[in-house]
Amino acid sequence: MKAFVNRTAAALTFGVFVATPLVAQNAAPTCDPTANTKGDIAKAQFSITRAIKAAETGNPTKDVQDVLRLVDTGNDNPTARNYLRGEAYILYLSQPKTPAIVQRSALGLTTNPTATIDLFVAADSSFSIVEKASPECVPVVTQWRQQRPWLNTLNAAINALNSNQLDSAELFAKRSLLLDRHAPYAYSVLGSVAQNRKDLPAANEYWKQALAAAGTDTTYADVRTKTMYEIASAASDRAESATGAAKRAAAREAIKPWQDYLGVANNDLLLADAIDNLSHMYVLAGDSASVPTVYAPMLANPSKYGELALVHAGVVATRNGRQADAAKLFDAALAQNPYSRDAINNLAATYIQTNEFAKAFPLIDKLVAMDPSNPDNPLLYAFAYQGLYKGTKDKKLQKTYTDSLVYWNNKSENAPVKVTVTEFSRRAAETQLAGTVENRSTTGKTYTVNVDLLDKSGNVIDTQTVTVGPVAPKSSKTFRITSTKGGAYGYRYKPLT
Repeated sequence: MKAFVNRTAAALTFGVFVATPLVAQNAAPTCDPTANTKGDIAKAQFSITRAIKAAETGNPTKDVQDVLRLVDTGNDNPTARNYLRGEAYILYLSQPKTPAIVQRSALGLTTNPTATIDLFVAADSSFSIVEKASPECVPVVTQWRQQRPWLNTLNAAINALNSNQLDSAELFAKRSLLLDRHAPYAYSVLGSVAQNRKDLPAANEYWKQALAAAGTDTTYADVRTKTMYEIASAASDRAESATGAAKRAAAREAIKPWQDYLGVANNDLLLADAIDNLSHMYVLAGDSASVPTVYAPMLANPSKYGELALVHAGVVATRNGRQADAAKLFDAALAQNPYSRDAINNLAATYIQTNEFAKAFPLIDKLVAMDPSNPDNPLLYAFAYQGLYKGTKDKKLQKTYTDSLVYWNNKSENAPVKVTVTEFSRRAAETQLAGTVENRSTTGKTYTVNVDLLDKSGNVIDTQTVTVGPVAPKSSKTFRITSTKGGAYGYRYKPLT
């Protein structure tokens, strides 16, 4: 008898970012590249202040043009001129539908007016001069680099990646790097693009750059953990595709990335997937003895972990022949969610394997009450009675147990309908349940699936009904219910007939 758990595919996507307010000049006390300036530079400084104000509610183009004309007329104080020039480019680019490449005349420049300027390249060039001359200004310049043009371009890359538009994602990500090469997001996008193109060496290089850019900055914690997950996943993919001795070597190489990810994982779904992957890599590497180290921290402190991770860890323990560990992990999952179907099913199966039948029967009762039209559930009764039969020499009891075994086995085999729940998604303000209804009879039928959603105490928080069918004989149809109620821990439905 094998323990099992429903698996949910995890899609790693980025969210979009929101622009921060424009920084004021002299935002850092140690950075003041326009201090004590005179003449055209001082006038340009006043114009940039007006442009910042205008950008908040209107169009700063006229003031931006004034700045660029003024700083274009001399060569003294190149740091101040380039600081103002870079700010002006960013303010101009911040306007809606502004192209990245424009003619000089659009910027109010009269010399060589038909020549074009790539504003991303020009802003980067100007700010780089300031950063080199005045390293203390790097924090302020970084704020300018990360204004709306960078954010809009980065978000365009993210949206393109999430829509699987890989060429566009790559183009936008690389353009965003012209303005800021120190944030990790664009590197992570480029890594995902390369991964989707099956170019794992390139993906790994970009992911390494993402980790280097993220460093230990807590602002980048999410992208750091996401990148660590992708590096580990790619390592697993290499191991799975290898053969012979290379497979074992690749599996060994994949172990460390998964260990690193487990140390920082904060998403229950991805942590569950990491547990599966790391334990599998140990097996492929020929080191099954190390599998218990994967879930050892969870046994030591189960309250730190989510329900799904605990269930997956229990399945790993079961597959490794550690039923006592599995029972503790499944029990810990039930402490978090008494209506976790996977935890109930797997804990009942574990107790049957360890001949603790008195503990198994209440769990099976609860499972059947929740999921009454799934003929897999009565089989647990049959397995339990088979175990009881093997454990006694009392002929009368053997007869009783045999009768019960046959009864429940027949109930499973002859069930006229089978309901299989394939998804139970729980969110703060929404719950979705989906699955299939299999008509195992010889005539077509239409079914009514009536589902109660339960809170942690077993109270009904919502009831949803869906009609499925007509379903032809010996065939199946899918169903889905969506509730606007959040806070669901479990479900139950009325038996189908």
